[in-house]
Amino acid sequence: MSGDHLDVALYSGIVVRRDAVSWSVLHKLNVLRRLIAMGAPIRVSCFAQSIEDLGPELVCCPSVAKLLGRPEFWDADIHIYEEGMYYELFDSIHVVPEGRPILAIEHNSTPVELVDVPGMRSAVERSHAQRRNLLRADHVACVSEFNLEMARSAGVPEEKLSVLHLPPAIVPSGPVRPLVEHESPVRLLYLGRFVRAKGILDMLELARRLLSDDGRFQVTLAGDPRFSDPAIMAEIEHTVADLRMGLEVAWAPDDAETARLYERCDALVVPSYHEGYCVPVIEAYGFGRFVIAYDEGNIPNVVGGLGLTVPVGDVGALETAVQEFAGALDRDRSNKLVLSTDHGDLGFSAWRAAARRHLADYSPADFEQKFVCLLGELAKLSPSGLGPAVERALEARLAELSGARSAG
Repeated sequence: MSGDHLDVALYSGIVVRRDAVSWSVLHKLNVLRRLIAMGAPIRVSCFAQSIEDLGPELVCCPSVAKLLGRPEFWDADIHIYEEGMYYELFDSIHVVPEGRPILAIEHNSTPVELVDVPGMRSAVERSHAQRRNLLRADHVACVSEFNLEMARSAGVPEEKLSVLHLPPAIVPSGPVRPLVEHESPVRLLYLGRFVRAKGILDMLELARRLLSDDGRFQVTLAGDPRFSDPAIMAEIEHTVADLRMGLEVAWAPDDAETARLYERCDALVVPSYHEGYCVPVIEAYGFGRFVIAYDEGNIPNVVGGLGLTVPVGDVGALETAVQEFAGALDRDRSNKLVLSTDHGDLGFSAWRAAARRHLADYSPADFEQKFVCLLGELAKLSPSGLGPAVERALEARLAELSGARSAG
């Protein structure tokens, strides 16, 4: 600890918009900024190899050699590493000075067999090998229950593990249209990278099947070309041209446009072959939207039984689930709407109440409370311990969060 300050260093491969790992960094930065505003003597540095202009604490640092030349690395009392894709800075975990506590955030990596682009495949292979770095951490916070198994498989002891759900990045700015006010056509949204692992080819096949019905469905595909497969993007463009109507693409939508896509749709479709978390499911629930998905990876956990999940790779079952959902909307556009879910049939009011309860475990307040507790415990492990000024700020913030949750 430098004097009376707590120095915190965060590390990630990238910090860019519309990326889950980046949002993990930014959520923690926002918590730390709030503590600083409350009087906590905390100094924060965030190092990444690719950065968009998202805050003064962020430093573009392309290599471990460059990082080791920075005094912030050596001064840091707590080191926080994101794990989920290969980046060289993660290997600096092996030269963190003895006695400086380390927190690693486990995001998971796509299975190698689901990656087709050679450059991406190589990076994924290296990320799986790099997971061994988790053993160097004092604590590993997994963003999902599914990722606990990944950390366990790397050999992380149970007593060093916890779950730290990421909160949604996109939330409604005001009241949203309830499903009971649905009007034709039934609007379906796919949101994610355009790569095979995310099931985009199955989504295109689903669109071909559904859009043969005269105007009953509208399908929107939204994703960022920066993280996508060029061959699949070409296939998307071909399919859009072939179908002509009913299928549209939103290329790299910003936060405001993404919010409009959630607001406009009736259901989010997640045909992924692998998901370590799946933030869009939580975001869709926040907008009061239904979710239809494959039952793979963390999807059953995050869906929470409140959507419809079908066997991974079964496009026919996915189509049946969509048609069942559309039928429910068509049959009853009143408050008596009944939704078929993995937990059974639920009236609209019961479904909405259950979704709100489910979202409490994925809320910004829940994330902040758990992260602030982790920060305090890690500070106690640092050479100078948890200073009184930092401790007061942590306790004050935890009291605020507890009061807000009780009031809610």
